[in-house]
Amino acid sequence: MAGTTRSSARLVRFGMPMTVRVWRNARIDLGASCLFALFNVVINQFYVAFALQQGANNFQVGLLAAAPAVGLMFSPFWASWIEKTNNPKPFVIIPNAIGRLLILLPAFFPNPSVYVLAALAFQLLMGIQAPAYATLVSRMYPAELRGRLMGYVRVAMGILMIPIAYGVGIWSDAFGPSGALIAASIAGFLSVGIFNSIKLPKKNELPPVTGNTVKKGKFSFAEQWKLVKDYPILGVFLIATTFAGFGNMLASPLYQIIQVDVLKLTNTEIGFARVAYFTALLLTFWTAGRMIDRYPIKYTLLIGIGAYAIVPMLYGLWGTYPAVILGNAIQGVGEAIWDIGILAFVFRLVPGREAAVFGIHLMLFGVRGTLGPVLGASLTSSVSISTILIVAAICGWIGTMTFIWGNWEKKLAPH
Repeated sequence: MAGTTRSSARLVRFGMPMTVRVWRNARIDLGASCLFALFNVVINQFYVAFALQQGANNFQVGLLAAAPAVGLMFSPFWASWIEKTNNPKPFVIIPNAIGRLLILLPAFFPNPSVYVLAALAFQLLMGIQAPAYATLVSRMYPAELRGRLMGYVRVAMGILMIPIAYGVGIWSDAFGPSGALIAASIAGFLSVGIFNSIKLPKKNELPPVTGNTVKKGKFSFAEQWKLVKDYPILGVFLIATTFAGFGNMLASPLYQIIQVDVLKLTNTEIGFARVAYFTALLLTFWTAGRMIDRYPIKYTLLIGIGAYAIVPMLYGLWGTYPAVILGNAIQGVGEAIWDIGILAFVFRLVPGREAAVFGIHLMLFGVRGTLGPVLGASLTSSVSISTILIVAAICGWIGTMTFIWGNWEKKLAPH
């Protein structure tokens, strides 16, 4: 009883009233995220560039860009299992621990095929943890504080990523990518160990589940999709993010090809572009986290969706190093909002069914994220890169206009 009383005691941090348990989880999340910063920079910002420098061809680059989406196609299945066990934590910790160690493979065997295989295996594991993380965060933080706490933690991580991105560029230019990959893998694994110490509320303390009840016993794809029928705004959201997301993924491998093969940028120059990305990411986490808790979420999501229409236009119409820097900054804005904004949207729309709704979203991301990069990279042999990028931008604008048309006169989700 004493432990329960202590965990429910109230205190104020950064102007926010919270329990001791929430404050403890925020500090653990902060420590794990700061340690994760190195892994994040290497795997998300330099990994494809490293593979290109090791001799990867355009098709392999397409596979690397598609890898984050491959495992997500199975997310509805994992989401169903997570809901049935009602224990998301192992589904986050175990895949992350194994996956981050896999990045040691290309460090010791620097072959383009090893880069591709390691990335695919890693992302298959991430397809397990992604829907579980949505449920886990909903239990870590209360709804009224979630946007700000997620934003503040990511701001701290973003502050570290700025010098790390520059440092990784200089380091890999001087000594090659192996050292950076090894350090990233170790840091990522250790961050999982720290994150594993978070404390979640007991089952009888969880909020009630709304929406459809979960059918125990077997995976039901139709039951998950029934959520879209019951919540039409979710359908509009999925259509808008599918178009914008497909455009972003179609263009994704082309950004790296332009930087390495067309503009012949060094890792240090790529590092400067990543500094712009992480600076914008940091500022957006800060502002978006506050906006999510204070204003209707449609305004924040619109900025994030629209960002994915602007970036391929910059690369396609200009394709210069300044365009790369500006494009990286706008990409940072978009990705920050898609990170915490979509999580917040799911939390508000169907409390208690986060894994199911997020599973549907991730499955669609898996489809477009697999087809888009492979298609974009493959078309470079017969279509100009600029043309593909303009098509990607058009997809982004279709998604943006769909979102505006479907939601502008409606309240997107409970505020």
